[in-house]
Amino acid sequence: MSTIPMRPLGFTEIVDGAVQLYRRDFGLYYLIVLVSALPGYVLTVLWNPAELLESAEAVDSAADPTVALEQMGSFVGQMGFLFLIYMVQLVFLFFASVALTVAMHARIEERPSSIGAAYRGALPHLVSTAGASIVAGLIFVVAFVVAWLLMLFSLVGVGAATGNPWLALLALGILVVALLLLTSFWMGATFGIFPAVVIEGRSAMDALGRSFSLCRGGWLKVIGIMLVATIVGWAPDAAILTFTGMWELFLSPGEVATISPTRQWVLNTAGLVLGPLTMPFLVGCIMMLFHDRRVRSEGYDLERLADEMGASAP
Repeated sequence: MSTIPMRPLGFTEIVDGAVQLYRRDFGLYYLIVLVSALPGYVLTVLWNPAELLESAEAVDSAADPTVALEQMGSFVGQMGFLFLIYMVQLVFLFFASVALTVAMHARIEERPSSIGAAYRGALPHLVSTAGASIVAGLIFVVAFVVAWLLMLFSLVGVGAATGNPWLALLALGILVVALLLLTSFWMGATFGIFPAVVIEGRSAMDALGRSFSLCRGGWLKVIGIMLVATIVGWAPDAAILTFTGMWELFLSPGEVATISPTRQWVLNTAGLVLGPLTMPFLVGCIMMLFHDRRVRSEGYDLERLADEMGASAP
C-alpha cells in the first residue's frame, strides 16, 4: 500500500509530502547521494585551481612561440582535468538521481530498500532515463539558442531603428524574461521522466512523451513545484559561497590564486557534506507531483483502490 494519499493533492500538500518522504528515510537518501559525490570530491581535492590561472597567465606572457605552445599544452591539460571533474560529477549525480527514485518508490510502496539495492535497481533504468534526458536537453538547447538569437536580433533592430537606449533596455528585459520562461517550461515538461521509467517501466521517448502528457491542464502547478524544488536544491551551494566569501571570486577571478590548499579542502568538504541534503527533496517533489498528475488526469487513485479491493476479495 502506498504511503501517499490516494487523492488529488494541492500545491502545499505536494511540498509537505516531499518533506515527509524526505524525513522518513533521511539517512538512506542522504547516503545514496553522498556515495555518488565521493568520486568528484576526490578529483576536486586533487585539482589546484591556482594552476589553471597560472597556466592562462603564462600563455599570455610567453613571447617565444615554442614556449607559448608548451604553455598552451599545460593550459589545455588543466582545462581537460577540470572538464573531467565536471563530467564525473554529472554522471554520478545522474546515477544518484535514478537510485533515489528507485529507493523512494520502494519506500512509498512500504518495501525495504538500501544503498546497494537502490543503485542495483537503478542500473536497468540508466539507458532509458539518460536517453530521454539527452533528447530533452537537446530540444531545450535548440529552442534556447533560437529564442536567444531572435530576441537578440530584435534588440539590435530596436536600438538601431529608434536610437533610444531605453527601448533597447526594454527589449533586453523581454529577452531575459522569455529565456527564463523557456527554462521554466523545460523544467516542467521533463519532470516525469525518471518516475515514468522507474515506476512505469517506459522507454526513453515514451517517458519523455509521458512527462509532457501529464503536464496538460496543470502547467503552472508543475512549473511552480519544480521551481521551488530547484531553488531549495541550490540553497547549500549558495550558502557555502555566501559564508565563505566565494562570490567575490566571480568579480575578481585573479583572487583564485590566493586560495590556500587548506581553504580549498574546507570548501570542497563543505560541499560534499552539505550538497546531498537537498536532492532527496527534489526527487520527493517529483514523486509527489507525478502521483498527483496521474490521479488528476487518469483517475489513478480509483484504479489503485479497485486493484486493492480485488486483491483482498476472497
